[in-house]
Parts: sequence; C-alpha cells; structure tokens
Amino acid sequence: MIKKFLSALVTTSLLLNLTSTSTTSLASEPGPIVVSYDPGTGAASRFTNAEAAAGEPSQINPFREPTDPFNPPYGTNQIVSIGEGGHLTLQFHSPLLNHPNNLFGLDFTIFGNTGFIITNEFDLTILDWVGTPATDGSLFGFSTGEILVSVSRNGHDFFPLDPARAPRVDSFPPTDGSGDPSIPVLPGLSSADFAGATLDDIRTLYAGSAGGASFDLGWALDVNGEPIRLPEVRFVRIDVLSGRAEIDAVSAVKRAPRQ
Repeated sequence: MIKKFLSALVTTSLLLNLTSTSTTSLASEPGPIVVSYDPGTGAASRFTNAEAAAGEPSQINPFREPTDPFNPPYGTNQIVSIGEGGHLTLQFHSPLLNHPNNLFGLDFTIFGNTGFIITNEFDLTILDWVGTPATDGSLFGFSTGEILVSVSRNGHDFFPLDPARAPRVDSFPPTDGSGDPSIPVLPGLSSADFAGATLDDIRTLYAGSAGGASFDLGWALDVNGEPIRLPEVRFVRIDVLSGRAEIDAVSAVKRAPRQ
C-alpha cells in the first residue's frame, strides 16, 4: 500500500488554509499550526478538532492531572483522531533543520496518546493502587495501523520518510508532560526496557525527554523510493493508511550542547 501511495503523495497540492491556536508553550518558539486535516474513516467520535494537535505536547489533562506515561493526554482539546484515509498536516514557523548536531541525529518528534499499563492491583476500597504504580512495559491506546509520515519544504511537494526506518506513530514511547519535547528518548530503547519501571524509573530512562516517536529528515525518499537530501522542511504530514491514530503534538528536536 505504501509504494502505491508514494508517487501520488509527492505531487499532492495542498490548500494552505493556515489557522492559529493559543497554547502554553514550553519553549520560546511558537508551536506548529494546522494546514489541513481530514479525519478519514473510523476517527474517534468527538476527537476531530485538528487544532488540538497545534502547539506543544499536553502537560495537564482535563481533570487538571499532570500528563505522564501512565496518564497520557485524552481530552478532546488535547488530541486529534485520524482514521483510515485521513491525514493531518502541520506547518512550523521556523524550519525543521536536518542538522547533524541535533540530538541523536533526529529532527522532530510526534506525540500521541499511548500509555504504559500499570500492572499493580487496584484496591476499590481505597480507590488507589496497591504499592507504587509500575508497568511491565505493556502499552494501551497504541495505534496498530499503517501510518506514513511525510515532509515538505514548500507545502506542495511531500517526501515520505522511509517506513522501514521510521518508528510507529502513536505508540512507544508514551508522553511525559514534565519532560522536554525537544529532547528525544534515547534511540534503541524499547517498551521491554521498562518492565518493572515506576514513574521515577521511566523518567530516569527518558533522561529529561517528553517521550514521543522521533524522526530523521535523512530518511526522506523521492518518488522513486530513493534517498533525497532535504536540508530543511516546514511541513509535516501524517497519513493514516489503515487503522487509526491519535496525535497530540509535533515538536522540533534541539541541538546537542557544545562540548
């Protein structure tokens, strides 16, 4: 399905209906704005406000609870749902740079609403977990469909990021609202590495990151499926080819500090 989709996607012309949204930003740079959105087929009911994906990842949930890997974003004003055949396109105010000094060589991160399952027993008499909540690394709310992430410099010509190298969107690693969305999780970590982890343990492994699936512009492919050099892009497009995905935000990765 992806191969058939590539040639059509590269020549797609988008209607740039730019709209802004108010958000509490974790950084001085404003978050991206919505360019286009199509919910597709099977998007979650009531979660079709595309502006929910503009700005930075959610830090507080609707009941004023902090967002963390056990308690991911779930409000209608926090995540937007994309069903099969649907898409979401965001534009960044400043370009995303394909820079070798970006942390771990990654350039941007997509945040969903996946969470770690707490494996402790829940005591209904006290309405709380028995012991310190921990996970075995299992996830809930993750996307099982086929999703293609593409990027563009001009908003018209989009280039897919190699699906063989790209991580799954709206899956591991879950969002931590207390972390820095410009810091990717250490590449190579998997959900299995979090078996037995408490929230403190998760944050130790995250090493200051807010989680999310991170991408490298160096994975871009042309219409023939060959690598193409993109020094910078301003647009990120998420196409759901099958299944469904929920998106909270997309953030740029920052440069590694100079030694």
